[in-house]
Amino acid sequence: MRNKLNIHFLLILAVLFWGLTPSFMKLSLKEIEVFPFNVLRLFVALLTSGILLIIWGNWKPVKRNDWISFIIIGFFGFFVFQFCFPFGVKNTSASIASLLMATLPIDVIIINLISKSETVNLKTGTGISLSIIGIIVIILGTKGGISLEGTYTRGVILLIAAEMGFALYTVKAKELILRYSLYQVMFIVILFSFIPFLIFSANKLGSLNLLSISHMAWTGVLFTGIMGTCVGNIFWYRGIQELGSTRTSIYANLPPVFGISASFLILKDTLSILQLLGGFIIMAGVILANRKKN
Repeated sequence: MRNKLNIHFLLILAVLFWGLTPSFMKLSLKEIEVFPFNVLRLFVALLTSGILLIIWGNWKPVKRNDWISFIIIGFFGFFVFQFCFPFGVKNTSASIASLLMATLPIDVIIINLISKSETVNLKTGTGISLSIIGIIVIILGTKGGISLEGTYTRGVILLIAAEMGFALYTVKAKELILRYSLYQVMFIVILFSFIPFLIFSANKLGSLNLLSISHMAWTGVLFTGIMGTCVGNIFWYRGIQELGSTRTSIYANLPPVFGISASFLILKDTLSILQLLGGFIIMAGVILANRKKN
């Protein structure tokens, strides 16, 4: 019982890191372009995962068939999400982006049903539905509510691709963490994501002066690389390992709750009744989906 509670605590920490990540990203993106920023962030994450692998993980020779899975997770899952999400948000309204990102549990269910790797019962399905309703209520509680202004097809397609990429990453990771340590899986996945970003950013990295980057911008790089990308995803793996990809994916609806809370505490933004209600609905969905049968 205590172990299960620890897993839920780690998942809450993971989504807390992800909820705070956009704020730290803003510190860096004021000075660094998107592609160089991603290279620096993923390099920090790769270095961190390598250190954790040396300290706590056991490196096992990777089987030939598993390399295919690593490529699928690293490139088609993790890299696609990191690539598509920022541009998708840029080309749509924030409300539509949030709505689409709230579909992660649905995307995970679709992939699980296609691959027949997990079953979805009524309780879990109800918890997923409650979580999505909570996200919608939060968006309705923001100033202006849901808006289609600025939304067009390319942005929507990019966001759907990003979310499907992370769903694929969430589902396929379960197969690998049963055979390899969490740290080895994380290191290889980040490596397969870092290399494409390094290639795409090669022409911009030459003009980047690392010494001119401020301490605040480096803070954003370090937090998003260490906590948001590496540690957060290791905790995510622990959830997948213990709870399965479907139940773990419910927690992906919590970052907006933490993001709004951070804005309230740091920026003194006010929370509407609908936003508070939405947060409670999301928490109810998470609890219901993860509650054991009597």
